[in-house]
Amino acid sequence: MTKVLAGWGVALWMMFAGVALAQQPAVAEEAVRRLEAFVSQTNAAQGRFRQEVLDRQGRVLQRAEGRFLYERPSRFRWEVHSPAKQLVVSDGTVVQVWDPDLEQVMVMQFTHALSGSPAAILADSQALHREFVPEGGEIDGERWAVRLRARSAEAGIERVVVEGEGERLRRMRIEDHFGQTSEITFTEFQRAWSVPPAEFAFTPPPGTKVLENHPGRR
Repeated sequence: MTKVLAGWGVALWMMFAGVALAQQPAVAEEAVRRLEAFVSQTNAAQGRFRQEVLDRQGRVLQRAEGRFLYERPSRFRWEVHSPAKQLVVSDGTVVQVWDPDLEQVMVMQFTHALSGSPAAILADSQALHREFVPEGGEIDGERWAVRLRARSAEAGIERVVVEGEGERLRRMRIEDHFGQTSEITFTEFQRAWSVPPAEFAFTPPPGTKVLENHPGRR
């Protein structure tokens, strides 16, 4: 799931490129307040994304693009269209990660799959403070950015920077423990009242190998 969620997913999920986040308490608090308002007031959304994965030297390792949908509290669809198809979808109970090239699907419990991941910020309104600690923020007119540090190393995520403009999500920047950075730009972002349930359902094609990952189960 790291391939996509260190790319969503949720994930999910931004920053002002190359600009250090301001540490003034009042500014940082207002930026966090705007992020909290965005999360609490956006029950569902859909759109398109573009993603780049960079190494420590800033070299591009991978590019991808596709579409996403989510509906809180726990349903989402992250669909990579190119360069290779891949799907991460949650019906609220389980998360399925389908790789058509490998002809296999990984199935895991929703709570375990999103724990500590950027996708949790969008899918779970309580995850912002449960999974992350705000480190700083910046405001420039309608634009805002918040830098978050992961509380746990379990998901392999170190920091996430979330950027928005008004009520619109613009970008996420995800730094992992391996020195790689995933930058996700939301080229289209539309709020929605709800999303058809069929968007969060997935039945693997015949012949697909099913791998189940349920921690704690013997």
